[in-house]
Amino acid sequence: MSKVTGKGFPQSPVTCLLFPAFCLLFSASQFFTAIPSLSASDPEPGMVQGDGWAATYGGADVDWAYSIQQTTDGGYIVAGVTLSFGAGETDAWVLKLRPDGTVEWQKAYGGIENDWAHAIQQTLDGGYIVAGEIWSFGAGASDIWTLKLRVDGTVEWQKTYGGGDWDKASSIQQTSDGGYIVAGETKSFGAGDYDSWVLKLRPDGTIDWQKTYGGGGLDTAHSIQQTSDGGYIVAGWTISFGAGDYDVWILKLTPDGTVEWQKTYGSVEGDIATSIQQTIDGGYLVVGGGGPEGADLGDILILKLGPDGALEWQKTLGGSGWDEASCAQQTADGGYVVGGWAGGPVRMKTTGGLETDVWVLKLRPDGTMEWQKSYWGVSAEYACSVIQAADGGYVVAGTTCSFGAGRGDVWVLKLNADGSINPSCNFTINRSLSRKDNSITVKTTTVSPRDSHANLQDSSATIQTTNASANFLCH
Repeated sequence: MSKVTGKGFPQSPVTCLLFPAFCLLFSASQFFTAIPSLSASDPEPGMVQGDGWAATYGGADVDWAYSIQQTTDGGYIVAGVTLSFGAGETDAWVLKLRPDGTVEWQKAYGGIENDWAHAIQQTLDGGYIVAGEIWSFGAGASDIWTLKLRVDGTVEWQKTYGGGDWDKASSIQQTSDGGYIVAGETKSFGAGDYDSWVLKLRPDGTIDWQKTYGGGGLDTAHSIQQTSDGGYIVAGWTISFGAGDYDVWILKLTPDGTVEWQKTYGSVEGDIATSIQQTIDGGYLVVGGGGPEGADLGDILILKLGPDGALEWQKTLGGSGWDEASCAQQTADGGYVVGGWAGGPVRMKTTGGLETDVWVLKLRPDGTMEWQKSYWGVSAEYACSVIQAADGGYVVAGTTCSFGAGRGDVWVLKLNADGSINPSCNFTINRSLSRKDNSITVKTTTVSPRDSHANLQDSSATIQTTNASANFLCH
C-alpha cells in the first residue's frame, strides 16, 4: 500500500505503515544471530515497578502500535493493529495498560478485511476516541473510521467517512467544543491523485464540515492539532508544490477550515512531516524525515517554526542508513522529546543482524542535543509514538521484530528522565547521530480548500476480547 521513493520515504501512507513488511522480512535473521539476554517475567497486576520497564504485547503473528497516551489514572492507552487476533485479516487493536505496564483490558475491532487504528486520545468523559482506516465497511475501497469507546473499551458509536476510492485518517483530537478534528488523505475527493483531508466532527460523530486541500499530485495530512486561537495546524507532505521531489507541507486553518497560511519546507530531495505540535511560545515543532542529497536513505528532520510559519531553526540528524522521526512532544522544561528510528535495513549490526533501532532524542528549547539513546534488538525496531509521563520520564510505543511472542509485537518502553530504563535492560545504547548540513527552502502555497461530500455510515465492527500477555523484558 505504500508508495516508496528511491530514498526510502513513502509518499503515502507514512513509514510506520511499513512495520509488518520489515518484521516479516527480518524475522529470519533471528535464527542466525544471538538475541541479548533478557529476563522475561510478568509481574502481578498493580505491582509497583522499579525505575523503568520494557514490555512486548502480541500473539503469534505481527502486531504493532501507532499511538500511546497516558490516561488520567496514570496508566496508558495504546492503539494499533493486530494480525494475531480479531475477526479479519487485520483488526484495530486497543490495549489499556496499568501504570506498571500490565494489561487492564484489550480488545480487537474489525470486520473480515483490513481495519487499522492509527490514533487514539482519552476524551473528557474518560472514554477514548480512535481514528484509522477500514476496508470491511464503508463506501469505497477504504474509508476513514472513527470509534468512540467507553472507559472499558466497549463501543459507544462507530462511523465511516469516505467516497468511492481510498480514504484514511492518520490523526484525531478532541476539540474544545467536545467534538473532534480528523486529518488524513483522500483519493475520493479533491483536486489531485490524493489530497489532504480534514473533517470536523460533532460529539456524536456526525460531520460539522469537511474540506480537501491539494494540487494535481499526491498530498497528505498526517498530524493535526487544535491551536490556542481555536483554529488548527496541519502537517503532512506534498508532491504538488515545493522545492523537491516532495516537501513538508504545513497549513494553518481557521476554526471553519479556511486557510490562514500555508507553506512548504524542503530540500532538493524529499522531505516529509509526521508530527506537529503547537509550542508554548505560539510557534510549532515539526518532525519527520528528509535530508541532503547523498547515499543514505534519509535523515531525521526537525523544524521549529514561528507563529506565522517562519523557519526559526532546523536540525537534520542521521547516519548512513534510514533515519526518521515519527513523533515528538514539547516537554515540561520547554525542550522537546523526539522519537523514531535510525539505522536502516541496509546496514548490519555488530551482532550480524539487520538494523533498525528505536531512537529517542531529548532536545533543549533551542534545539541543541541534551541526550540521545537507541534501543535495539537483532532485527527491526520502530517507534511511532512518544509522550512525557507525569513522573517526568517518557513512554515510547512502537514495534519490535526481535522480542516477543510473534513475528512482530507491540513494544512499550517506560524511560526515566535521562532515557535509561533499568540496570537489567541491556538493549539501551548511548550512540550519536551526526548533524548534517541541509538547506531548507520555504515557499508559500496558494491552495484553496474544496468542500467534500463524504458518505457517512454507521459501521458494525466485531469487538473481541484478546488474550495477549505482557512479556516484560526488564523491570
